Amino acid sequence: MLAVVPASSGCGIRTERWSRPVSGVTAVQTIDPGVVPGLDVETRTGDGPERHMYAAYPRIPGADPLTDRLASAVDDRIRAFEADTADTARGRDGDAPAASSGGRAPELNVQWSLTAASGQVAGVRLVTWQYLGASGGETRRTFWYDGTTGRAHPSSDLLDGDRGLDALARLVRDRLGARGDPGQVEADARAFPSLVFNEAGDLVVEFSDFTVAPRSAGRVAVALGREDYDPLLSDVGRRARDAAVAVRPRPALAAAEPDARPTPSPSVPPPAAPSPSGTSRPDCARAKCVALTFDDGPGPVTRRLLDALARRQARATFFVVGGSAHAYPDTIRRIAAAGHELGNHTQNHRDLGRLPALQVNTDIQATQQVLRTVLGRAPVLLRPPYGSTNGTVEGVAGSLGLRQVGWSADPGDRGEDDAGTIADRTVDAARPGGIVLLHDGHGPTADAVPAIVDRLAGDGYTLVTVSDLLAGQTPRHGG
Repeated sequence: MLAVVPASSGCGIRTERWSRPVSGVTAVQTIDPGVVPGLDVETRTGDGPERHMYAAYPRIPGADPLTDRLASAVDDRIRAFEADTADTARGRDGDAPAASSGGRAPELNVQWSLTAASGQVAGVRLVTWQYLGASGGETRRTFWYDGTTGRAHPSSDLLDGDRGLDALARLVRDRLGARGDPGQVEADARAFPSLVFNEAGDLVVEFSDFTVAPRSAGRVAVALGREDYDPLLSDVGRRARDAAVAVRPRPALAAAEPDARPTPSPSVPPPAAPSPSGTSRPDCARAKCVALTFDDGPGPVTRRLLDALARRQARATFFVVGGSAHAYPDTIRRIAAAGHELGNHTQNHRDLGRLPALQVNTDIQATQQVLRTVLGRAPVLLRPPYGSTNGTVEGVAGSLGLRQVGWSADPGDRGEDDAGTIADRTVDAARPGGIVLLHDGHGPTADAVPAIVDRLAGDGYTLVTVSDLLAGQTPRHGG
């Protein structure tokens, strides 16, 4: 069986073998990252009026060569993006958020998903979106780790050398037809950066935008049945296939405990009451309130930040990225149990200001669903990445019962500054009734939190959630 399906059309060509819809035949099989004990998410972020960047990839215990390969791939893309935008990036404006960009700033966004996590094999797919001013496009790369060899492999290593490359190239050229340009498919490892599997065990050969088809074609991918691809696989490829289609993924890459992300220690309990004053909600019309907010998490640093807040019985609001929240359900539950507020920071941290309504809705709804699944309820607050919003975003948010929330102060905690500098800037920027933007993926920020909370308390501030600050104005339930 073989199918060629551009994602934008939802239709394709295939022989009759499976009963599932054609539109799903090239859908990539993905694994819940929660099945991998100890998995952490690394992020690279950067934003300013002229340049937006968010990149994430997983760190899988016992698969360090894969982590190194992913880090190298992401860092290479970031360096190229920074070089391409060096002439237009004027640095960050310390007073104004990037909402004024109108969604037109150059953007780099790297998303990840697990394509396998079973036995000694793990697969990670990176999807990179880049926009440089005139048009945008996606590139797709999938890397595989094989514990048998102890190596990270590019997708082309799933094939049996030149023989496998030649045969796969012929198959793809024969079936690509009018959907793309068969002449662009060469028997070269670089021609096949992403070989993955769907839920039925078919091999999905996917191409980056502009490589074998015009931009209007959208994502172009070919699905091959086992009778077609099995003879082409290497030993690594066979192990990757078996791991990808495992009914119950059971990674054995490291001897990590299932509860690798601890809940609060008994010696560091969460606040017994939802506010330091012991009341259900502080009266910010009378109290000197300020809301600390943390974007882009959760991540490995979030646990340390939560410890610091718990020791001081201080509350905050966490605007989480759905893709990371999916990997940290225990941390999400800990945030909620401690009396902090969770807000929606979209699923993939894309600049919503340039997206159509359907994609805006999808990106927001996905995070709503992640948090609803983990907590039984969805957030009521939305913070668009980079503060980039417009009428479309406002309409979608309103239809979901979400209130958009920006910030009144950005101390700038994403650079190379140390904890002391971040603490100084945060305290200096705080104002009664203010909302302060920080990031819980940044180690020095977590280190700065004890001093921030202590100094603000010493100045008479009450640290509250955003909904505390906006009491009586926020919808009761999210969409």
